[in-house]
Amino acid sequence: MDYMLEREKVAVDETVYDGTQEQPVDMDLSLPDYCPDIQRILKCQIYPRITSRSILGDRLMIDGNYTVRVFYLDPDGTCVRCCESGDSYSAEIALKQPADNARILSAARVEYINCRATSPRKLDIHGAFSLCSRVICPGQGDLVSNIAGDDVEQRKETLTISQPVGFSQQQFSVDEVLELGQGKPPADSILRSDAFAVLQDVKITPGKLMIRGEACVKFLYSSSGDSESLETMEYSLPFSQVLDCGGVTDDCLCDVKLETASVEAQIKNDYSGDKTFFDTQVKIFASARALKKSQVTFVNDAYSKKYDMKLESKPKTLESLEEIVSETFLHSAELSADKNTVSKVFDVWSELGSVSAEASGGNVKFKGKYSLCVLAADSENKPFYFERLLDFECIKQCSSSGNLKCEADVRAGAVSYRITGKGIETKTELRLSAGIYQSYSVKAISAASADETKPIARDTAALCLYFADAGENLWNIAREYRTSLQSIRSENGLTGDAVENRGMLLIPM
Repeated sequence: MDYMLEREKVAVDETVYDGTQEQPVDMDLSLPDYCPDIQRILKCQIYPRITSRSILGDRLMIDGNYTVRVFYLDPDGTCVRCCESGDSYSAEIALKQPADNARILSAARVEYINCRATSPRKLDIHGAFSLCSRVICPGQGDLVSNIAGDDVEQRKETLTISQPVGFSQQQFSVDEVLELGQGKPPADSILRSDAFAVLQDVKITPGKLMIRGEACVKFLYSSSGDSESLETMEYSLPFSQVLDCGGVTDDCLCDVKLETASVEAQIKNDYSGDKTFFDTQVKIFASARALKKSQVTFVNDAYSKKYDMKLESKPKTLESLEEIVSETFLHSAELSADKNTVSKVFDVWSELGSVSAEASGGNVKFKGKYSLCVLAADSENKPFYFERLLDFECIKQCSSSGNLKCEADVRAGAVSYRITGKGIETKTELRLSAGIYQSYSVKAISAASADETKPIARDTAALCLYFADAGENLWNIAREYRTSLQSIRSENGLTGDAVENRGMLLIPM
C-alpha cells in the first residue's frame, strides 16, 4: 500500500541558466580628420554595456553596445589623444526551460583586447568580452509534513528558512548639467568618463522599495586654448528612486545591488561661449530581492511498526539569508613605474574587479583582484601609461555561524594617490558586500509504501532489555525494535533524544 503524504509548500528559486557567452570584437578603426597621427599606442580597452535584458519563451535576450577607446601619443609624443568607436550587439542564449517572471543577473566582462597600428591613422583591433548571466525562476517545492497511518512512527525536523517573496529589476537615469570648478580651464574633449553608484539607504513600504544614494562621476578631459593640458573633475550626484517589488513587507530582508550601466556626457558652452559644462546622464541598473523568514516542519525519517516500509527520498538544499555584510575597504598599494620616473599623474582609475568570500569563526573573509590604470608623465614631461593587477584581502566581523555560504560582490570607488618618484602609492576604495546564507542539506521524502502481505515478525514479550551507551540516539533504538519512541521515553523516564547515561533500557513491544 501507498501511504498518504501531507505536504507543505515551500517557495524556492530555481536557476535555469548560469553561464557565459563570448562576444567577439573585430574592427578596423580609422582616425577622424580632426585627430592627429599616432606615434605610440598607450592604452586600448573595450567598454561593454548591457542596455536591456529580457526572456522570450526559453531564450534569454541581451542587447547592448560597446565602445573601444584608444589612448595614444600625437606625432610630437607630448600630448595624449583619444579616439573611440563602437557598435551594438544582440545575444540570444538558450535556456533549459521557459522562464516566466524570472530574475536575470547579467554583467559584461572583458576577456582580451589586441590593438596594433597598421598605419599612422589606422588601427587593427581584435578582442572579446563575455556576457555572464544567471536566470533564476521563482517556483514552489514541497516537503512532506506528515505521513498518515496508525502504524507509522515519524521523525520531524523544523528549520527556519528564507523564502523569496518578491524581486525588482529596473533601470533609471540620473541627469544633470555639471559645471567645471573654479580655476579649471574650459574643456575641449572628454577622454574618459566613468561612474559608480553608492547605495545609502533603503526603506520598505508594502510592494515598494525606496532607495537613496549617489552617483559618483569622474571625467578626464583635455582643455581648450593655447596651454592644452589634461584635467580631471569629480562630482557626486544624489538620487532617489522607487522600485516596484511586489510581495515585499516590513519584515523582509532586502538585498539591493546597483550597477552603473553607462555614462554619457557632452560638453556645453556657458553664456560667454566657454565650454565649462558637462551635460551628463548616468544610467543605473537596480536589482532588488526580498526574502522573508518562515519555519517549515518536515518528516526526515519514518518506519512502520507493522510492515517493512519503503521510503523514497532525494537530497534537497534549504537556505536562510542570515545577514548582508557590507564594508568600504581602503586598499593601499605601491605601484612601480618600472624604468620611468613619475613627475605627474594625469589620472588613476580601476578596472576588472572580482571577489570571493568565506564566512567562518564569526568573520567574513573577502579575497579578490582589481586592476589600477595610471596615465602619467615622466621626468621629461612625456606621457606614458602603466597598469598593475593587485590582490586584496579584507576581514569583517559577522554575527552568523554554522554551515554558511557567501555570495560576494565588489565595486571599485575613488582612487587617491601620492607620487613617490619611481611610482605612486595608492588608496583604492573597494565597496564589498556579501549575502551570508545558512545552508541545510536535508533528505526530502517523496513517497512511502509498505507490503501488507509481509508483516513484521514481533517478539511475544511485553518488554525487551537493551544495554545502551551514553549519547546513543533513541530514534535509532526505537526504529531497530519497531516500537514507539515516546513509549521508550515514558518507560525509562527520559525527555531528550539521546540516552543520558550508559545502562539498561526497557523497550516496550
